Amino acid sequence: MAGQEASGPVTGPLERITELAHLIMDECPSCAAHASEITTWAAEIRERRPGREELEALVDATCGAFLPSEQRRLLIEGLRAMVRFAE
Repeated sequence: MAGQEASGPVTGPLERITELAHLIMDECPSCAAHASEITTWAAEIRERRPGREELEALVDATCGAFLPSEQRRLLIEGLRAMVRFAE
């Protein structure tokens, strides 16, 4: 894929997620707490596989009421797939 670095399949996306969270913290101080949660979860994903309930809690904590239920479901399923293959 264009623009994708030659890093491993686990560290590439997680590093990008962490970079984006730091960018959010820098550009939106009122969003820093949520972005900090994202970096914490990215670090935890590297160490172990969170369950469905934890991924749901992550999505709810970071997106709250801003995400329609179908998009929420798809995001959680996508995160679950990413976690399954993140080895």
